[in-house]
Amino acid sequence: MLPRLFLLALLLAGVAPAMAASLPKAPEIPDGLPWLNVTRPLTLGDLAGKVVILDFWTYGCVNCLHVAAELKPLEEEFGNRLAVIGVHTPKFDNERNLDTLRRNILRYDLRHPVIQDEQGLLMEAYGAMAWPTLAVIDPRGRFVARLVGEGKGERLAQLIGQLLELHEGRIDDSPLPLALEQNRPSAAGLAGPGKVAAAGDRVAISDTLHHRVVIADMRGQVLRVVGDGIAGLVDGDGDLARFNAPQGLAIHDGVLFVADAGNHAVRRVDLDTGEVFTIAGTGRLGRGGSPRSDTIALAVDLRSPWDLVADGQSLYIAMAGIHQIWRLDLSTGRIGVFAGSGREGLVDGGADEARFSQPSGLALTGRNLVVADAEASAVRLVNLESGDVHTLVGTGLFDFGDVDGPLDDARLQHPSAVVALDGDSLLVADTYNHKLKGLDLSPGLVVTLAGSGAPGKGGAGAPYGLNEPSGLALLDDAVLVADTNNDRLLRFDPVSGRLEPWPLQWQTGP
Repeated sequence: MLPRLFLLALLLAGVAPAMAASLPKAPEIPDGLPWLNVTRPLTLGDLAGKVVILDFWTYGCVNCLHVAAELKPLEEEFGNRLAVIGVHTPKFDNERNLDTLRRNILRYDLRHPVIQDEQGLLMEAYGAMAWPTLAVIDPRGRFVARLVGEGKGERLAQLIGQLLELHEGRIDDSPLPLALEQNRPSAAGLAGPGKVAAAGDRVAISDTLHHRVVIADMRGQVLRVVGDGIAGLVDGDGDLARFNAPQGLAIHDGVLFVADAGNHAVRRVDLDTGEVFTIAGTGRLGRGGSPRSDTIALAVDLRSPWDLVADGQSLYIAMAGIHQIWRLDLSTGRIGVFAGSGREGLVDGGADEARFSQPSGLALTGRNLVVADAEASAVRLVNLESGDVHTLVGTGLFDFGDVDGPLDDARLQHPSAVVALDGDSLLVADTYNHKLKGLDLSPGLVVTLAGSGAPGKGGAGAPYGLNEPSGLALLDDAVLVADTNNDRLLRFDPVSGRLEPWPLQWQTGP
């Protein structure tokens, strides 16, 4: 008879008791895969005596980032008795770039070993069919459980505790041979700027990896830095306030709104005083269903708000973590779903039936909302009157590429920002193609306007390149570009097609 404790652990893990007597040995880790954050590749033998969690993820997946956040407190609680191994299995071609993966390990402060498994060998061996998936291995090297999706933190904590108690005599508490990636963001300048906004006489930049917002004038003179640079959720004086990986920005009626993605909140910044107020969200990652439109915004748990756009008293929110567009009524402080069923996909139609896939960029054109629908590599239109959704570019979750031409034939790769140049022309940050693309609605064409298709920087006599551009904003007759992985802003002239630096001028140092 199996010990009652082990049966409980198996039940927590979703493993049927009948299978408990013949738990399989966990599949070995193939040789030759690149490892990051360690001094050498590891084997299951190196991990014996520990509870092991294999975290199958890909860095463009916002739900995978939610799981990484859930695992951090478990790593702290169980210490060296638990070994989390990130198995990065790319979906998009761009995610195969090892240097970019290194940067994202730094971006999300991952302090455990990470494997780059381009061919999905481990994913196949462990029967993982989707991102995110977690595989649990016991201290004897047996495959105990496979958990799909996010929201498993409490369940995992119980299972880890049970497995550690069951195998008390064989636990190895020694540390793994970690060698964390270096070159963490400097305190100077920008670090991974995610989004940019411009209106009136102000430009705002989400200095994402510094957990702050930079406010400048139209010439790039820095007027104020909001946030003390430490991740947190603190309102009040701008010098003492705290953000967590802020993303989308909207300047409206002299006020700056911030999609504080890491805090799952929307913040309001007084441009005159720098004072910060939370206007939506609780700071907790939402787990429940979608709220009605008459829900008090400060009482609702949000899910990774990624971008914002304001229209009158309506603030539209790209809620990337739940694949929807939400609307916040600024006059009443009430919030609710505007469009999207909450199920991931690429489905057009009415507001309740349509599906989005990690919407990450918003813009207005006429009475339509333009959505950069990142995981579907699509650009969508949402009618502001009816909520009906129509796809301009994109055909499915796994249909992506770098193809110009007619809208039906064009392909993008994880676009994350869009801006309307005029009534018929859009500019898209084709993020994983490292390009800016023009989308002309009148003839129905997509054309490359800047970028080579590969990560680039340029300068010193060479043409300026792009590395995962993620934010766009109109600035007079040009467009400001958040060139995210190059830690800078660029100015793009749509007429000449020229890219050039738009340097910030820090008054006394950033």
